[in-house]
Amino acid sequence: MQRMDKVTVRHTYREHNKVADVLAKEATKSCFLGRTSILAVPLMFANDIFWADILETKVVRKFLACNINTVEQSIAVLGELQYSGIDNTM
Repeated sequence: MQRMDKVTVRHTYREHNKVADVLAKEATKSCFLGRTSILAVPLMFANDIFWADILETKVVRKFLACNINTVEQSIAVLGELQYSGIDNTM
């Protein structure tokens, strides 16, 4: 920890590292929870994505449905979940 005084954390969009994105999604499956796996080579399902990353293939992000109404609705739901225990009658 003492050597980590100059660490900078930056956000990387999933399009810039699809292998990490696919592996993270796979790791959320219940059969992988609580297990540590070290991979010498990418898993078969990630092999094509691995080579696309190596070759710097461009990927376009697709939005199925995104408008201000769905965004506002999502924010409202998250707000209700986050603050459901607070008494708003004050």
